[in-house]
Amino acid sequence: MSALGASISGLQASQKWLDVISNNISNSNTVAYKEGRLSFADLISSSVTNASAPDSTANLGGINPSQLGLGVTVGSIQTIMTQGALQTTGNATDVAISGAGFLTVKTGEQTLYTRAGNLAFDQVGNLTTASGGLVQGWEMQTNVTPNPLGTPDNTLTITKPTLDTSNTAAVGNIVIPSNLVLAPAATSYNANSSVKDQGVILTGNLDSMTPQNPAAAGMYGVAGFVPDATQTFTVYDSLGNAHTMEMSWAQSAVTTAGANAATWNWSLNDITGGVLPNGNAYVPGGPGNLVATGTGIKFNADGSLATLGVPGGNAAIPAGATTYSITEVLNNGAVGPAALPFNFSINIGTPNGVALGLRDGMTGDYGNGTTNGLGVYTPVQTATTKFVDGYPEGTLTGVSFNTTGGIVGNFSNGQTLVVAQLAMSTFSNPDGLEKVGDNYFAQTDNSGIAQVETAGSNGAGTIQGGSLESSNVDLTVELTNMILAQRMFESNAKVITTASSLLSTLINAVPAQ
Repeated sequence: MSALGASISGLQASQKWLDVISNNISNSNTVAYKEGRLSFADLISSSVTNASAPDSTANLGGINPSQLGLGVTVGSIQTIMTQGALQTTGNATDVAISGAGFLTVKTGEQTLYTRAGNLAFDQVGNLTTASGGLVQGWEMQTNVTPNPLGTPDNTLTITKPTLDTSNTAAVGNIVIPSNLVLAPAATSYNANSSVKDQGVILTGNLDSMTPQNPAAAGMYGVAGFVPDATQTFTVYDSLGNAHTMEMSWAQSAVTTAGANAATWNWSLNDITGGVLPNGNAYVPGGPGNLVATGTGIKFNADGSLATLGVPGGNAAIPAGATTYSITEVLNNGAVGPAALPFNFSINIGTPNGVALGLRDGMTGDYGNGTTNGLGVYTPVQTATTKFVDGYPEGTLTGVSFNTTGGIVGNFSNGQTLVVAQLAMSTFSNPDGLEKVGDNYFAQTDNSGIAQVETAGSNGAGTIQGGSLESSNVDLTVELTNMILAQRMFESNAKVITTASSLLSTLINAVPAQ
């Protein structure tokens, strides 16, 4: 009886369905687990009668085939690559992929792929998966700086803060040692005031109603001089040494004829260590700390900067430049036995000597000061420092991940820098990947070849740091399927029991020989 064979195949198929369901349920809390889905297919059917076409000459219609099914088989067990829910963990080295793609991992000589982002750093700084696989990506270039005492705790210093993620041949193990150091960077020189985030950039307003300062011409050379406005900022030399600078302003000519035609002078002093400004020439290591001066700075009628004036001391305006070039001679500003120059720029805005100009830096607008009963005007100055680059040496204090898979190093000098980049792999048919255990997938002939990308580019998903992707198993569906699989097994077992009873009746009906 074919019923026995069909029911046996049903028992076998329902058992495999239960196997898939049980595996899904057991991995319902596995990080980034992708559920399996079983699909059934019928076995080949035997033909009881064949089909025939209509026969008009014999006045007969067509006859459909009569077939007897022989049972069921497992058609496929698919891996469902739908997105799992993202859960915040707060752990800095956890990452979740939102969208397509896999982390690329090296285990021995084999390259595998995973979406399980419960990562950690080992003793030597390798970024690893939970099972010890080496996460792949791009690293920043570093040099070894030996300890001066010759002890083994050498430091790795970042010397070239750039990553070339276009070179897939450079993908390798991501190693971020705990003794990573960010080399110091000097405050830079920028000749073009329209280029931002370089050198020193000043902003704010110098009140054009400020009374003329009688000591403006002499600046700090006059006893008892008090500037009308000051700006304080810190610059860094090539060794990362900090120098506190104070830029002082004094109005040397007041507004005339109702227009902003005021003229201002400035002086720059190195007040590192709390040294008070004075009018002496700057001598490295000496008592004087005056670095540079400027006279004749003017503003247009709308308060925008008209001219940079005339620089003095160690200040200059190079040909074609729209910023001041400041040169300070230092004993410790660079490696060498003699005093060496330290050069940086000060940007007070783009000068435009017309009635209406740019307002991208210092302005000379009317202020919102007050006038007392004697007619004495008290100005309000808002001169501030907008930006200063450069920083001292910094040691690594921690890491985090950005949305593009960059590993951001946080350093003790307040700087953040992408020190490495995760290599994401995408496939034309991710459902064709093969599960190989430990949350890994392997490339197959039907998955397509891995395409290495950065997160968020060319179809690859983005990275959410401090989070993990949950399993995409829906327990409600799995428990329902388990009931259906149980009923399928029981029903097929019942058919076998019934078929067995029929056979027993048939055997008993046959006379004994």
